[in-house]
Amino acid sequence: MNRRHLILLILSISSLYKGIAIENPEIPFTGEEAPQKITVLSEEDFVQIINPKFVSPRSAKSPEESEKIRRENEIWQQYQKDLERYQKIKNLPKDFPEEKIRDKPKSFFYKYTVTQDKEKYLDTFNGIYARFQTGQGTLATINRLSCPEDLKTGMSLIFPVMQGIFIPEKVSSALEIIIQKEYAKEITRQTEIFEIDGKRFYFLPSKTFSQTQKAFFHDNGMQLPLSKKIVTSEFGYRTSPISGKWKFHAGIDLAAPIGTEVFACKSGEVTTVGYNEIYGNYVVLLHSANRTSLYAHLSKALVKQGQRVSTGETIALTGTTGASTGPHLHFEVREDGKATDPTRQIKNF
Repeated sequence: MNRRHLILLILSISSLYKGIAIENPEIPFTGEEAPQKITVLSEEDFVQIINPKFVSPRSAKSPEESEKIRRENEIWQQYQKDLERYQKIKNLPKDFPEEKIRDKPKSFFYKYTVTQDKEKYLDTFNGIYARFQTGQGTLATINRLSCPEDLKTGMSLIFPVMQGIFIPEKVSSALEIIIQKEYAKEITRQTEIFEIDGKRFYFLPSKTFSQTQKAFFHDNGMQLPLSKKIVTSEFGYRTSPISGKWKFHAGIDLAAPIGTEVFACKSGEVTTVGYNEIYGNYVVLLHSANRTSLYAHLSKALVKQGQRVSTGETIALTGTTGASTGPHLHFEVREDGKATDPTRQIKNF
């Protein structure tokens, strides 16, 4: 190999190594990513809590019922003890040998199907997290709840004995986007990952909702998207003013002069700023994993896709673009993609 070829080879190798970024200088670079701790789980294997309270076996009316109560009590008491066991482990020094830990939790994950009862403590998000002695942030993030109203009777909830924030690898709601952005710098190659039925979560132990996240989570109600309430067309079937045919109207129409400010009915993330022949200029906000709002016939959008907005923030100006017979705002609210009556969502409508 002559000198010229040797120089060219050195330069080519040098240029290749300039493109390599070592994310964590504390980890020796081996040409591969640093190992991640991934725990793969299935919800089917989680211990099922049937009754989250102790019931006296004396209340049983038969031996079979007594045995059922005994088993339910054992599971509930085991869950409570595992909460205590994990707290003891968490407080041990980081270099404490794992083989010397005598009293480990029997199970790190439990599950419970939400039911209603006469005492009402299981009817609400607050009742659930208080009864199960878990943090609001832990309960909301592992179960991907965007607001207290997302919790429904019949829903299967996961209850980890460890407390902290679970951040999905693939965020989908405005709350998850906020949490991911606020904790982005704390997610590293060493962050523990739980994969539950194929969905991965980054786990940040001992973290709780920040004041911003807590306020966003509990900001449940919607407000009117205009300063005045003048309804010109209600939700439901009507004779279309455009085609003259009997058609379903997926929102409500609110009269307003062109250029009137349009407000976000609730905090959320801007998912769409677009135009089509029906809606004209329109904006869509994502409020939770299953709830969106739409604002149509706008003269101008004042937000961009991906922008985060707060309740009452100005997002657009009214107009009469698209299939419109005059200046107004067409306003929709959808849950799981299905149109719902916005008047039932707005406070004091």
